[in-house]
Amino acid sequence: MRSIIQFLSADIPGGIYLLIFVLFIINLTFWFFRNSDLVSKERLKKNVITANVVILLLYVALWFVLQPPKPQERVVVLPSKIESQFTLSPKAFYFPQIIEKASINNTPDRYLFHRWHWLYETLTSKKSGNYQNWLHAAKAMKARYLIESSFGKDGFRCTVTDLKKGKKYSFNQNDTTDFSTVLSSLQKKFHFFKKDIWPSNLPDKTWLKSYLLYLDGKYDLVLKSLVGRDGFDFRVLTAAAYVRKGLNRPVDFEKMKYVKIKNPDFIKARQILIPIVKERKDTPWGDILLGRMAIREQEFGKAEIFLKKAYVDDPENARVYFYLSFLLPDRLKDIGYKDRVAVLERAIYFDPGYRDAVYQLANEIYLAGIGTLRSTSEGIRVAEQFLKIQPGDAQIRSLLGSLYAKTNHPEKALPIFQQLQKEYPNDPNSYYSLGVCYYLMKDDSTALKNFMKAIRKWHHRDSYLYVAMIYNRQGKLDSALKYFRQRVKLQTGDDDKYALEAMYGIRTVLKKMEEQKKKHALAADSSDVKK
Repeated sequence: MRSIIQFLSADIPGGIYLLIFVLFIINLTFWFFRNSDLVSKERLKKNVITANVVILLLYVALWFVLQPPKPQERVVVLPSKIESQFTLSPKAFYFPQIIEKASINNTPDRYLFHRWHWLYETLTSKKSGNYQNWLHAAKAMKARYLIESSFGKDGFRCTVTDLKKGKKYSFNQNDTTDFSTVLSSLQKKFHFFKKDIWPSNLPDKTWLKSYLLYLDGKYDLVLKSLVGRDGFDFRVLTAAAYVRKGLNRPVDFEKMKYVKIKNPDFIKARQILIPIVKERKDTPWGDILLGRMAIREQEFGKAEIFLKKAYVDDPENARVYFYLSFLLPDRLKDIGYKDRVAVLERAIYFDPGYRDAVYQLANEIYLAGIGTLRSTSEGIRVAEQFLKIQPGDAQIRSLLGSLYAKTNHPEKALPIFQQLQKEYPNDPNSYYSLGVCYYLMKDDSTALKNFMKAIRKWHHRDSYLYVAMIYNRQGKLDSALKYFRQRVKLQTGDDDKYALEAMYGIRTVLKKMEEQKKKHALAADSSDVKK
């Protein structure tokens, strides 16, 4: 419904709502004239029709002038099969990598090429080994064109499927040392690229092998495999591995407010990246990495400089928009985004399977609406759309369950958390989330079992608060007071809202205890009087 309203409104301020309002006022005015007998009925009817037609024609004319651009048609390039077999070898990504390099800043407005490594990250290493998972994800993100390929004894074969029309087109070449014949045929048929500027040589096998290790999170192996390699792509990949290692280091953000904490991995990454940025004008990946490090170190001024440069050099990179979302809204206005929700929506537009962006957007929508039914339902829609692309994703399923719980639908959240508990029996959050569901369903005994297990095995902080609230609800004030106080002891900072709730709980329980004492005292006095 929202997309339909945006389409009908184009870029007209107020859009379709303004049109409805104007039509209402005009017709209300004519209705007044009709009841006042100031105009004859025949003339009035003619004037009503004329006025409505003129307003509609003016709006249609404005719509055609200001109409929104048509949605881009997503093109997904899948890894190649080798002799009809699918394996995650570097060779499987030769063709997708060449297509990706050819497409960056080189496609007409009607096409949007989905980068192969984004899809790899969506699937994760657990599911990327199954070719059917790649097919499912591509179709679920509503791709228009699906490009599949294979290496065989007779050469290289490429098939383009138009998923909208259900048509297939095949292109072949005997030579497998490059893809020039197939690329020329693709360009002739579909005009995917503005200019024919694809590389003639195959991608470096060592680089691709190291990049796959990088996508799998094996950063030490990446660094080991790239020792002695000095090309541009190798240096940037080495820096990227150092950045990811540095991001995995725990950070004391409170201490960072007062002391400059040096991250040794970030230092190594900068030693590689700074010279590269000075050497070249268009280094979006290097700028993204420098911006990401600046965000972690809370140097948002530097982050803004690097990320906006990456935005200019690579305006269809979903990762750029995601990292821009960590800047304050005022820093986003000059690139046309009013708030964090808008820039996260753009990240997901380019990569619907971007897990981190989906998680942040769903949360941000909920918080921006302060938990209203509309905001929560929109957050649920974002999470559900991702789960169509990557069914079973634990992080987004957990988020979806939490949003259901926040909308007072614990019965919908319960099966999600029950399944997550089976899959991750050693995750304290699964027991905590189940406890919250049962608490909302007023099944206190089952809720307590889950909360107490989370406390006994993992000292789960927020479980203390819910245990206290259950005991308070049951009238067991001594136990409630004990667990409220325990949660306050585990306070993480001045903005720890659950600790603040626990403080309020302590005051509530103490007030109840005081009232009970007064009642007992009055009861004792009345019994003495009777005697």
